[in-house]
Amino acid sequence: MDVDVFVVAHEAQWQRLRVLAAQRRLTGGEADELVRLYRQTATHLSLLRSRAPEPGLIDELSVLLVKAKARIASPRNLSWPAVGAFFAQTIPAALYRVRWWSVVVAVACLLIAVVAGVWLVANPELLNSVVPPARQQEIAEEAFASYYSTYPSGSFASLVWTNNSFIAALCVATGITGIYPATVLFENSLSVGVMGAVMHVQNADEVFWTLILPHGLLELSCVFVAGAAGMRLFWAWLVPGARTRATSLAQEGRTTIVVVLAVTIALGVSGIVEGFVTGSQLNPWVKIALGVLAFAAFWVVTFVAGRRAVEAGVDPGLSEEEARNEVAVAA
Repeated sequence: MDVDVFVVAHEAQWQRLRVLAAQRRLTGGEADELVRLYRQTATHLSLLRSRAPEPGLIDELSVLLVKAKARIASPRNLSWPAVGAFFAQTIPAALYRVRWWSVVVAVACLLIAVVAGVWLVANPELLNSVVPPARQQEIAEEAFASYYSTYPSGSFASLVWTNNSFIAALCVATGITGIYPATVLFENSLSVGVMGAVMHVQNADEVFWTLILPHGLLELSCVFVAGAAGMRLFWAWLVPGARTRATSLAQEGRTTIVVVLAVTIALGVSGIVEGFVTGSQLNPWVKIALGVLAFAAFWVVTFVAGRRAVEAGVDPGLSEEEARNEVAVAA
């Protein structure tokens, strides 16, 4: 395909589509023309992608189609089936896309926490320099447990959810730096290790585990996934592969936004558990069982529902227009 000839042949149609997409009011005839030109331009974009890849022209037409699509579509087109599909397919697919990053981050963070805890227990002088003995005793006897019961359950759950969601969103938003997510993950892992060491030295292991496990399993999973998504975004910019950096960031960015929403929802569940279950008078094994159930549900959605969604062709990294063109080219 001769791209120059192709551009000359269709430039007038693209220009007309630009005008109509930017026009505030459309007559019935102009609305029909807008839809017709939108479909024709989508076909042109598909042809260019398959036969004569020109990154500059492809990006230009992609932006034009997004604007035209926004002009054609109406917020009233949002339907309950579409909302259901987003929660049942798009969210699991996004989590599935970052699954191995999440697993690697989780293993690394848990390793840091365990090594830090074991090292501090084996070196009491170092632990005492980090947390004074008097403070260790206070934490084990009162502070650690009272943290979960000082405030009203509803207020505490809301506070925890807001704080954790903000940190998760910040991990993703600053993921392009590659530094902040790694720093947050390291500091969080170190804190868990230090607290575990303090509680072990003070013979309060039972208190530690029965209070940390009910909400901590899901909460830490969310932190790991958020950090992994942020670092994956950095990797998409650093190593875009066959894509341009702009395209790579755009596609991975869309996936990451969905991951943020998924993590926010999961942190809401974790906040409810922390506010109403962790500090409650329920049997410790019941509390842990509820935490394990929430934790298992999160990872089942990630690996099982996510795999099914991806196998069905769901890709949260592609816009609707890009997804349709990908199918058209493959055919």
